[in-house]
This record gives sequence, structure tokens and C-alpha cells, in this order.
Amino acid sequence: MSQPLSEHLLRGHHRDWQVLPAEDHLPIAGRIKAGRSRPGVTRFDPRCFLDEEDVLIELALLGMERIAPVYRLGPDGTRVHGFIEGEPLSALRPPGTPLSGTELDQLARLFGELAAIPPAALALVHSCPVPDRPRTSREFARRLVRFTRRRVYARHRAALGGLFQTLGIDSDVLSVTGPLVREAARMTNRPFCLLHGDLHRDNLIVAESDGQLWTIDWELAMIGDPLYDLATHLHLMDYPERQEQAMVVRWAGAVEERLPGAAEGLPRDLPRYLAYKRVQSVFTDVIRQAIAVREAPVGQLGERLTTAGEMVSRALRRAERPLGLGRVPSPSVVEGVYAAFHAGAVPVPAAPSGGAPLGGARSTPAVGRPVPPAPRATGRAGRSSATT
Repeated sequence: MSQPLSEHLLRGHHRDWQVLPAEDHLPIAGRIKAGRSRPGVTRFDPRCFLDEEDVLIELALLGMERIAPVYRLGPDGTRVHGFIEGEPLSALRPPGTPLSGTELDQLARLFGELAAIPPAALALVHSCPVPDRPRTSREFARRLVRFTRRRVYARHRAALGGLFQTLGIDSDVLSVTGPLVREAARMTNRPFCLLHGDLHRDNLIVAESDGQLWTIDWELAMIGDPLYDLATHLHLMDYPERQEQAMVVRWAGAVEERLPGAAEGLPRDLPRYLAYKRVQSVFTDVIRQAIAVREAPVGQLGERLTTAGEMVSRALRRAERPLGLGRVPSPSVVEGVYAAFHAGAVPVPAAPSGGAPLGGARSTPAVGRPVPPAPRATGRAGRSSATT
């Protein structure tokens, strides 16, 4: 996701981008953008590729359209992206508002294109050691939970564990015996393909040239279960409820046509992945907002506290069922917790599991209700034989 810092500077979660005109002597039409990594940025998602540029180059070779071209410039071969002139979909269709039928169809085609790209097609740039790659949907889902447990929560527990406790978030939801891992073991195994991993309204550009959706920000692309990409998309897009179901139907038809078996078990497994995404979002937002509050410049603390209250309360509300919360703290209550954290008044936890002083009596965690089955399309494409 990119946010404008100035007319020619964009900030994403992992890189800052400078938008520049292409020099006259270069065979490049339009503007380019050059990225610079942001040091010390916490990563909250697993990655399969070291560089987004590697993914984009491979996709271009595979014939995928409506992605940014990659150019090498200068004697050191610095790689830059072609800049897609247009508006983010979020500016034209804000979260919570419906998309047009044409836009839904374009997204379904994109998912179909991704489903048609087998793991073997990106083997040369896949950075994960082969023995460490999940080979089934069940293993894939378990490793997502493990990543959040080890690389997100555990790394921040010493500094922020008291914050989780005070907000009523029990880290046992991520444990090896917790509800998310138990549900992962019940997953239907599906063939793997390329996933975008972060497909939301800010990463879809409505191009000036043709009004079509172009896809940017492939940094979280990975190889895995195609249903996870749909769950991530639904979680981030914030569709109106009826349109969410319409997108599920379109997705199922598109991926089954290109990768038979990709939509197997959809009604049971989509709620399982959505439960994980909602829990992951809570841990991610709590940590991100803590960092933002802790590093607030003079004069911006009040604004940062308000944002923390709104974002974390919303994340808790969406994850109420899988977290087993008795009640969800309001934005003003969460804001007060972060104010106490900033003042050093939130205690360091004494035990690995968090209590629930704000969440009230804890109910049994649930991963969500099954969704209605979507029609399946039969296609001619064969199942991918790659298992990485």
C-alpha cells in the first residue's frame, strides 16, 4: 500500500517510493518510481520472494498484463518500476462501498491468472529452502499461525505483552493446541499456485489509459493455497455483504477453470482462513499502533492515540468470535490503554498467556460460520503437479 507524502513521494509499509520523469535518452514512456527500503520495518507476513522486482519480471515473461514493468537503469543495474498513471481504486470506491460488475469480473480474471501460475514457474526466484516449503493446505495454514506466533507476537511480547493483556487478547489463540491450529488440521488440501497476498483497494489502480484495474505491490506474493488469497482479499476489501458473496462465486468459477480443485472445500475452509486473518490483524494492529504511539513526534501524540483507538477497537470487533472475547473495548477505552502504555503505566506480563481485564468473560473461540457453497466451473486445465 502506498500513501502520498508529497507530489512525487509515496510511502508504503516496506519501502518509500520516489516518482520521477523518465530521462529523454531512455526508451521508457511515462514516469518511473524508484523504491528505497525502510530500515527497521517490522514484517507481519511470511514472504516467498526476496524482491518484488523478481516476481514482476517473471510475471511479465509469463505474459501477465496490467502489472508495472521493471527497468534496469545505470551502470549498477538499479531496478525501477514503470509508474501506472491513474487513481487507486480506494479513491473511487472507498472501503465499504460496492464495486461495479465489470470491476468484479476483472478481479476474478486476475485470480484466474494467478491460479494458472504453478509453483514451478517461479522456482528460480523462490527464496524459501525446499525442505521448509509447505506441501499441503493443512501445513500451509499451520505455518501461517506459527509465523504469527513466533515472528510477530513472540518477538514483541517482552515489550508489548502487557498491552495485549490489558486489551484482553489471549495469545493462546496462536498456540499449537489453539483453535486456529486445530481448524488448520481440518482443511481440505488444494493445489498450490501464485498468490498476490495483499490484494486490496490501495493496490488496485484504475488506469487513466484504459480504465482497467492494474495490480501493484507484489511484495507479499507467495506460493500457497489459493483460498488464502481470497480470504486475504475479502478481509482487506471490506465489501458490502451481498457483494462479498458475489465475489466468492466469481472467484470459485475463475480459479476452478484454470486450476481444478482450487475451490474444493470452500464453504468450510474460507471461514477458517478468515478467522486467521482477523486474529492476525489484531496482533498486527496492536503492534503497529504501539510503535506509532511510542514514536509519536511532539504535537502528534493525540492524533496517534485516536488512530490507535479506532483501528485496534475495529480489529478486535472483527475478531471477536475467533478470539473468544466476552466484550470488545470501545475506541475511547482502547485510546486510554495506549495513553497508559505511552506513559509507561501498562505492566509487563508475568506469564505467557494474557488475561482479559477489558474483554470481560471469555467465551469459547470460534472460527466462523461456513459460507454457502459457490458454483464450480469445470475447465480443461490440468492440476498443477508442483507441491512446493
